[in-house]
Amino acid sequence: MTSFRVDDVTPARDPLPTVRLAEVYDDVLALGGDPDTPVIEPVGVHPLLDAVARAFAGHRPLVLSPDAVWLTIVQGLAQHIRLHAEELRPGLVDHAGREALVREVFAMPKDADGWRQLIDDFGKEVAARAEGADLFECDFTTSTAVERTAGRVVMLDGYSPYFSYWMRFVCGIPRITLTGTAADWRKIRSRVDRLPEFGLAKWARSLAPIADEFVRAVSGEPNLWFWQRIYNPADAYGGEVITGWVARFYPYLRNEGVANVPNPLLELPIGEPRNVVADERGRLECPSIRTDQVPATLAQAVVRITKGLTRGHSAVALQAGLVGVTQDRNWQLKPIVGWHVTEATPQLGPVLDRLVREHETTPAVQVVHFAASAELVELYERIGSAAASDGSWRIRPAERWSMSELRAVVELADGRVIAMLTRGQEFHWILCRLAPDGGRMPRTAGPDSEVPVLGTSLAMILDVILDGDDPARLEVGRLDELGTGAGGELGDDWLDGEL
Repeated sequence: MTSFRVDDVTPARDPLPTVRLAEVYDDVLALGGDPDTPVIEPVGVHPLLDAVARAFAGHRPLVLSPDAVWLTIVQGLAQHIRLHAEELRPGLVDHAGREALVREVFAMPKDADGWRQLIDDFGKEVAARAEGADLFECDFTTSTAVERTAGRVVMLDGYSPYFSYWMRFVCGIPRITLTGTAADWRKIRSRVDRLPEFGLAKWARSLAPIADEFVRAVSGEPNLWFWQRIYNPADAYGGEVITGWVARFYPYLRNEGVANVPNPLLELPIGEPRNVVADERGRLECPSIRTDQVPATLAQAVVRITKGLTRGHSAVALQAGLVGVTQDRNWQLKPIVGWHVTEATPQLGPVLDRLVREHETTPAVQVVHFAASAELVELYERIGSAAASDGSWRIRPAERWSMSELRAVVELADGRVIAMLTRGQEFHWILCRLAPDGGRMPRTAGPDSEVPVLGTSLAMILDVILDGDDPARLEVGRLDELGTGAGGELGDDWLDGEL
């Protein structure tokens, strides 16, 4: 551990108010780490940036760990992989599409240890199938099980374009302390040199001199000029922006809610900007970022759960990253690593928002809905039809429905359809091929014992196909298990005609 003076300011004398970590994440299924850890109440700013900003503005000492710094970096790496998945695919994995990694379990994990084991299992499977996965490891002298697990969740997030995860039932800082050893910080420095392998040469050029200074400081030779520029350099104060080198930990910034805008500071040498002041409106005429542009979200990997014919599906999200800022008895601020598991079963509204945002749709048309599920009504009140940009699926227009027990809604490129099967007041989704002679009263082709039932959630089905997964993985049973099938003649109570 290394501690050194930075700015000649009077340290703060009063602590900041705190809340328990469990209060910040009060709706999670499992929480990595001590739930009673006191943290500064979050304000929507990334914890590393929040810790630096509060320390700078409040004259409070700062503690930075190798885990906090490296996890921030690899979250940026994970984000880059997601944004450039196809460009990077040949160098990272050997397969096309998304490979499903399935863990068969007898029951949902009941505590943090159970979820940690599941995360480790998924991490090992990805590491065995993908290049570069080891780069995400938090394996420093300061790393505990919490940091190691968080690093693996960030890795699962980064490689999520190639893998899906399933469970199946069966203003001035007085002092900075760098924890860890010189070897830890040298390890980060060497890892930065690997970022160009992912197409991040520009980011690596910014991070390399920063990592060099961490190594220099922990070796007993802190560069005061460098550390005084961590947030806002003394010659670039002014305005509600950040120009210091801490902003270079984030390769992408948010724009309209999506973090896909390259950080403009990466275009400058590490010592820039210099000799600039704010204008009369408090604005800096130089590259800079605002705290609200930095993604403050956690890395996330979704695990979908198939429970069986009568219980349907659910999903959980594994989330990890920097979860808050702690304050010790000396009022030192420290961004801390954590992870948790939360409910993530998709809801139709957000799924439709994504559908409209990412794919071509036609406007909704007024249609008389006949014996349709509430989700299907909501779908066609939002859109008329939709098609995947790669041609892998198409949502049929509502006006093509026939008044039959079986209605094909989604057509897949391989000839299969996802259809809604109506049984009285019950609705089930099935994956099938239609008999060629079905006409306006469609029938399934083949025996019911070969027709997968996908459950009752249209939101889950659309979420899966939007992710590029095979909807067959949602199978909860076969059509013959529901009773009377959808092949052959329908009863006289079904009207022939078109809506």
